[in-house]
Amino acid sequence: MGFYHVARCGAMVIDAHLITALVERWRPETHTFYFPIGEATVTLQDVAIIWGLYIDGQPLTIDEHTYMDDEWSWYCVEYLGFAPEDTDWKGKTRIKMSAISSHLLDIEISDDTEQEIVEQYARGCVLLMLGSYMIPDSSRSHVSLLYLQAIENIEVAGTYSWGSAVLACLYRELCNAAESEKTTVGGAVSLLQVWAWSRIPAIRPTNRGERLMQGPMEGANGRILGLPPYGIRWNTNHSFGKTTRFSIRTYRDMFDRMNDGDFQWVVYDMESPEIAALDDRCRTILWMSECPLIMMAIVELHHPNRVLRQFGCVQGVPPALDHAHTQTHMISFHGRHGCDWKQYHHIWIEYWNKSFNSTHLNLELKFEAMCLRQKRCTPNGS
Repeated sequence: MGFYHVARCGAMVIDAHLITALVERWRPETHTFYFPIGEATVTLQDVAIIWGLYIDGQPLTIDEHTYMDDEWSWYCVEYLGFAPEDTDWKGKTRIKMSAISSHLLDIEISDDTEQEIVEQYARGCVLLMLGSYMIPDSSRSHVSLLYLQAIENIEVAGTYSWGSAVLACLYRELCNAAESEKTTVGGAVSLLQVWAWSRIPAIRPTNRGERLMQGPMEGANGRILGLPPYGIRWNTNHSFGKTTRFSIRTYRDMFDRMNDGDFQWVVYDMESPEIAALDDRCRTILWMSECPLIMMAIVELHHPNRVLRQFGCVQGVPPALDHAHTQTHMISFHGRHGCDWKQYHHIWIEYWNKSFNSTHLNLELKFEAMCLRQKRCTPNGS
């Protein structure tokens, strides 16, 4: 399904003060952070490299099921292998992640396990990842069964652009937090934290002890699984003795005083084993594409042309905004239960497809040039 790499990275402790300081600099109309040195943001390149998620693929849109309350329980039995208790539900379509965890702990997978049980177990694991750190809400305690609908068919689930879905959700959560002054932020904030640590040396922790789960792993039947992605570099014990941590005032002051040397625009070594081992659906020309990011009801716009220095390019004056974000921000799940999102977003889906197809050659040349520039700009040993 394409979740192996992000599963290797796992969750991490979140510095809420850092996330808050970043939210204060987020501009919903551009989907970028405004620093004294210019605009910067999390892009499709970051999602692909840090977590190894697929970028190429169809947008994550489905025709929502409309079941009665008791039918949702039978739906869980069919696709997860258990029926949640009445106390496990929040609304009609959200269940406690602790209920899924408890169920999975009672299952032992072996070479003799039936394929149906293996698939149910895999869906449960994916739901836990989606609900805890990939596409979580601000509570991080419940997960929507809408995501289960997207992974009913495991083969089809692997065709979705999960990377763009994760980034769409993160953008929407940052926009909501910036506009409403929310005290908690959902979305992939662990991805955002790794992005900030990678690019701002003053807040970057040092590794204490050996990194965990490094290198290839042996799977079933002796099959060797691939290298983990860049994000696993942060799957270790950290020391903050020489850096800032858990201080909103310090973060604000640091960002206010940021100079050119305080932010690393190019951080990825394109010749590193982790990046070289990425699937072709991760190493894609869509990294530099102006395109919509679609996840069910959510549509957010990707603006890499505003942060060209992150791709090793010279940044000119960004083009004027068309204010399409004001239209997309009005689209939500509220009042649209049972919506066929593929039909509802057909114009944006067509835009997504054109982003890849109509400018394929031009983007491919830009992508190759970008990789070459990043090889030259990346500091040794990064």
